[in-house]
Amino acid sequence: MHGVPVPIIGRRQPSSLPIPEYIGVAGTSDYNGKIFDQIWPQLHSNKLYGDKSYQRPDAEEVRQAQNLTVLTPVKKQKGQPYLEPQDLWLSTVVSRVRQPIEVLFAWIEEKTGIECVSQVRSYKDLMVHVFGKLAAALFS
Repeated sequence: MHGVPVPIIGRRQPSSLPIPEYIGVAGTSDYNGKIFDQIWPQLHSNKLYGDKSYQRPDAEEVRQAQNLTVLTPVKKQKGQPYLEPQDLWLSTVVSRVRQPIEVLFAWIEEKTGIECVSQVRSYKDLMVHVFGKLAAALFS
């Protein structure tokens, strides 16, 4: 096994790493959008800052039904020379808010070596590997 995604949704904390509220394990063929599809019904009254894979075609319906706003950076379209100022501003804000979760990912990898799963041979072993290392990191 190689490259097993471990998506994390964390609650922001000023001047600190986010508090993980959701930690999952996905297959290598899964992507953040597919994983988000499985968990978004449990998220309410909040703002979620994610990468492009969290964009949804029904984002406005989700916002109205659950008071959940999903903010993602705006990427230039093919052949577009530059982003419009409002899109550049939004992308900058989303990136700044996401920066602590990226630091959390880096911290978990540094403390645990969680990405080294080459010796894992079964789903059960994968779960023990991932959640054992996460538990050790979060309690250290």
